[in-house]
Amino acid sequence: MTVRLIVGDALQECRRLPDESVDVVLTDPPFSSGATREAGKVRKDKMTRSEDPNRRWFGSDQMTTRGITCLIRDLSVEWFRVLKPGGHVLCFVDWRMLPDFSDAIESADLRKCGIVVWNKNSFGMGRVFRKQHEMVLHFSRGTPAVFDRGTPDVISACRVQRKRSIHPTEKPVELLARLIGATSPKGGVVLDPFAGSGSTAVAAASFGADAVLIERDRRYADAIASRLNLAEQMVTDRLPTEALDEEV
Repeated sequence: MTVRLIVGDALQECRRLPDESVDVVLTDPPFSSGATREAGKVRKDKMTRSEDPNRRWFGSDQMTTRGITCLIRDLSVEWFRVLKPGGHVLCFVDWRMLPDFSDAIESADLRKCGIVVWNKNSFGMGRVFRKQHEMVLHFSRGTPAVFDRGTPDVISACRVQRKRSIHPTEKPVELLARLIGATSPKGGVVLDPFAGSGSTAVAAASFGADAVLIERDRRYADAIASRLNLAEQMVTDRLPTEALDEEV
């Protein structure tokens, strides 16, 4: 398995990737939806003050709806370019941002294939109905390539416990592995522009797939490198320098 971990901006780094070099884009971007009103998004700072890496929130999750939608649209244009024909986009989203993300991705000429529901097996917060699911938007570049017809569009997997997590919204490897298994060939390449905890690379490895991870926050990039046992010289750091890509 080959892992490329790039510390840098998701959009800038996606623009550096070669055409038709990726089989699957699997990512969990910031939803920027944690407020009941638009004005509340820019004041959502309750979890940013702690010095504990597991308690501090991540950047770009306080953007307005227009701001995050523009980012997803620009990224989707790059995803179309880097995907091989038949390649897939799997993008996590919550109920508030689902229509905005869906329209932004489709506008990049990616084909809408449906929605996968993640059943978390236990409910969380909620005013009336307690939240027990999250959604994954599924798009493809042209007719989607199929590798496993036995995967349902509702997948059950327990959420990662916060005390054991690297990232506050870490996704379970079991869930990501099911998604990759249905959309990537053996030896394929999986791109995660918002790498977070690095779980995408762990899941890709279970199918013998390569992974390209992009993470802007050095805290999480360091945690990913430690989790995957990547040597410091094998992490491309685009924040202070223009180091060349290296592979493991």
